Amino acid sequence: MVRVISSEDAEPEFRRRSVSGVGLFIAESAAETMIQAADDDAMRDSETMGLMIGRAYRDDSGEYAVVERVITSDRIADSDGVRFDPEGMSELIDGVDGMSEGERIVGWYHSHLGCGCFMSDTDVSTQHSVFGKGMGFAVVIDPLRGEFAVFDNSEIPEKAQMVIVQ
Repeated sequence: MVRVISSEDAEPEFRRRSVSGVGLFIAESAAETMIQAADDDAMRDSETMGLMIGRAYRDDSGEYAVVERVITSDRIADSDGVRFDPEGMSELIDGVDGMSEGERIVGWYHSHLGCGCFMSDTDVSTQHSVFGKGMGFAVVIDPLRGEFAVFDNSEIPEKAQMVIVQ
């Protein structure tokens, strides 16, 4: 079954968030997968990346997301950058096609090696080209410094609060 991803998603379900002011909740298993991928690729002197799959909700304070799992595919990477390998895109597309009803891509993750967690100009451009003005979070992991940060999708992305949940 082919699934079309559109910026015209249905209105997120109303659900009060468990922690006020938090924009992103990440399942512990998804966080562990992202961190392990960053650690593994850092041992090969390479950055990593993938997509965060979950659900969007809204409450009286606005929209927020819950990351349930992550997907990725083959990548072309070195210590200064990463991108999906065009030859391996079918794996990524299969992961997107396998999303269940109500799931959506709520963000992406990637790593930086030894320079900290920030959004480079390339990261900001990627963020805006994928998510436009809609909801979309970026997780940046620096496995060499042991840092993990979340950024929102504002014009100049700012650090966002997140909570790891079981």
